[in-house]
Amino acid sequence: MPEKLKANYVDHICIAVNDVKKAEKDYVDAFGWEVAYRYVDEPEKIRVTGFMVGETAIELMEDFDGTGEVAKFIKHSGEGVMLISYNVDNCEESLELLKRNKVKMIDQKPRLFAEYKRNYAFIHPLATHGILTEIIDGKY
Repeated sequence: MPEKLKANYVDHICIAVNDVKKAEKDYVDAFGWEVAYRYVDEPEKIRVTGFMVGETAIELMEDFDGTGEVAKFIKHSGEGVMLISYNVDNCEESLELLKRNKVKMIDQKPRLFAEYKRNYAFIHPLATHGILTEIIDGKY
């Protein structure tokens, strides 16, 4: 029997978009939400706008040069949900549990999201029926 991964809540859901400024306006106009944060992740080649819905962030992600993973996702699948992230107490321990459960992983060691001092790791979409899945510790 596989070990149970303790997830605290859905940390964030990433939506791949062609134009983050337009998508941000659409979300503000539709829901009246205030933007919680914006950032640019140079290594991932993305611009991000985040909205907080309770403890869960809804992130709109735009590829800024057409060569990153978001651009590849949109080319293959169109705009839409690209990633679901689960908050865990300890990313490294959760990653080891997933490996013991023989889950196909992208990452074998946690990565560091330095700006927020959070560790994260990706589960391969083949293991989760086509959705890129992430485990992440810490808080925004």
